[in-house]
Amino acid sequence: MKTVLFIQVAVILLLSACSSHSESDVVKEFIPGTYIRSSQHEYGTETDTVVISLQNKSADEYKIVRRWKYDRILDGKPIEPEFKVSATSGIYKEDGKLLQETETGDGYTFDIKQKLMFAGSTKYEKLK
Repeated sequence: MKTVLFIQVAVILLLSACSSHSESDVVKEFIPGTYIRSSQHEYGTETDTVVISLQNKSADEYKIVRRWKYDRILDGKPIEPEFKVSATSGIYKEDGKLLQETETGDGYTFDIKQKLMFAGSTKYEKLK
């Protein structure tokens, strides 16, 4: 009788342990990829690309590389474009489903259904 009870308890513990570890965080799985945003106005065109890749899985740390291009228009004529590249890292905060930059503390949130990333109110579309 004790053996049967022991086996039942062991099976229940095993199943509960497996189910808690097998539940994946869909936001965390969605994060790596390339996100793009562009805008156009009377002063030029701006293109912003953010590439996020997993840097340290055990620490939930991601590498964030941002490439920005601004094609200016001055007096109706295009001038030399301006480029910027920045690289930083971020830590995924599971409780808030947020990727937080380690240097600035800025946060990125994600809309999985619409394949979007938000940096504050700025919206990026995920390419891949």
